[in-house]
Amino acid sequence: MMLKPSWSWRPFPTSAIPQLHHSELPGFSELKLRVLGDLSQPQPSPDSTDAIPALIPRLSPVNPNIPGCHKSSLGPHLSLFPPSSDLQAPLESLELAFCSLVPADLAFLSQSFHAPALKRLDLSGHDFSQGLLEPLRLLLEETSASLLHLDLMECRMADSHLDALLPTLRRCSRLRFLGLYVNSLSTAALKDLLQKTLELPDLHLVVYPFPVDCYKPEPSEFDWNFEEPMDGELLEAVEAEFSQMLANSGRSDLVWTSNPYGHGALDYFSL
Repeated sequence: MMLKPSWSWRPFPTSAIPQLHHSELPGFSELKLRVLGDLSQPQPSPDSTDAIPALIPRLSPVNPNIPGCHKSSLGPHLSLFPPSSDLQAPLESLELAFCSLVPADLAFLSQSFHAPALKRLDLSGHDFSQGLLEPLRLLLEETSASLLHLDLMECRMADSHLDALLPTLRRCSRLRFLGLYVNSLSTAALKDLLQKTLELPDLHLVVYPFPVDCYKPEPSEFDWNFEEPMDGELLEAVEAEFSQMLANSGRSDLVWTSNPYGHGALDYFSL
């Protein structure tokens, strides 16, 4: 049986983002900024000076006199991260999916007082196949002691990129959710991930992508459309193999699924 996945997007109106002032931020523990778009469209380069156009002005006023503000990739605007002195506590949840971040943004976050406190991190929709991979690894190093939920959906990761991140992922000792949906990963790479993350005692749910070797023909590392039909029998065989590996390991509490829907979000603030 051949299955053909399809994707659709609904743009988010930037006019719906409220104007915020630093005086409103001290009580925040969560920041969510999501812009849905098509990754087949041109993305900002790592040297871009307009990383989050139209959104940052609504999240933070332009005030170069405020000390400690991060400007690196945001041109004349302040970062969405306010100065540490404006917050009573670091952020615990950060959702920046499809926000066209650049390496300097992740580097800043790694060095901020938010990183060691983060429980939830969503960086879906960023291209980690190039200059963002090492900044991501460094950020995960800083969050490894606290991180519970990591979502890297549609991040253009292939086997080599996952392999580079795997040692750091294994140090995220409290991780409970890992999302890798819509990445160009092979069955072999996913089996390696499953085997090596069995040691994470709190890991409860992994949402993995359809393996590239289940597509006919198999897409290349540089083909991100995933429009080719998928071999349902191959996919069923892969799912059965994953289930057997979990059963053999005694990890009946760990769920591996290629279905990104129907799984309740973690209540990470009550953990």
